[in-house]
Amino acid sequence: MDIKHVKTFCAVVKHGGFSKAAEALSYAQSTVTMHIQSLEHDLDLRLFDRLSKKTILTEPGERFYQYAIELLVIYEKAKEISREKHEVAGSLSITANESVAVYLLPGILKKFKERYPKVNITIEASSGVNELQRLREGETDIVFRIGEQLEYDGVRTVLLRQEEFGWILPEGHNDQNYNQLLQQYPFIYTEPECSYRKLVHGVLMENGAAPERTLESSSIEVIKQSVMAHLGIAILPHMVVKDAEDKGQLIYREIQMPTNIYSQAYYHGSRWQSPVQRAFVDVLLREFAVLVSDE
Repeated sequence: MDIKHVKTFCAVVKHGGFSKAAEALSYAQSTVTMHIQSLEHDLDLRLFDRLSKKTILTEPGERFYQYAIELLVIYEKAKEISREKHEVAGSLSITANESVAVYLLPGILKKFKERYPKVNITIEASSGVNELQRLREGETDIVFRIGEQLEYDGVRTVLLRQEEFGWILPEGHNDQNYNQLLQQYPFIYTEPECSYRKLVHGVLMENGAAPERTLESSSIEVIKQSVMAHLGIAILPHMVVKDAEDKGQLIYREIQMPTNIYSQAYYHGSRWQSPVQRAFVDVLLREFAVLVSDE
């Protein structure tokens, strides 16, 4: 079984067809067809059904896809093994939401790079959509986000620290209550996919502070700057506004969330880990971890 054929198979699944896979891989479509036929011959399985213009995985194909993902992950990580004994080198892919990526991750990466300078790191901003699925499928090594403590199949969680949340108000509004402020200003929500948006909305409802006017942004920095410009009010993690609060550019009022909220890191619970991944998780555990939750 040729690893190139496995890559082609995964590309067909990911892109939904032979022609799109060929385009993504810069192959002729005939090459993709040949790779799949050769793989089906090696496995003695029919992997796809071709129905009209659709390409659909067979039941054996769906089962093999899970193994194919594992094969590709192990293959890529095996290439990272350094020729120099005991040296950790290679690549690490990180997916993180904006709050963690801007205000927490740099400190973690600084400590990691001091120990392992030959590791190349790629950071991708997370929209909150399918990030754990991408982790399971080997498209990213580590996922960071803020939210309540939950368990997910096949995923291990490192709780880095508990996060405080509070009202973010424009300068000069120390004495007004939230209902008064919501009559004066729109409430600025994070994007719908944000891992803590539902919790924030629940806090508003429990306190009878349902906003009549709202704004929405996928950027924490845009929300913060909008509050500072007297365009609205918001509820955000303290860490994202601490500097602005210290400079007197806005007001932070801590609130009690209905459940504990953590900055968290996720990694695959059963897949083989490369030396780079193990080293990164070790740094998390040594420097930041509250506890680890198994899948």
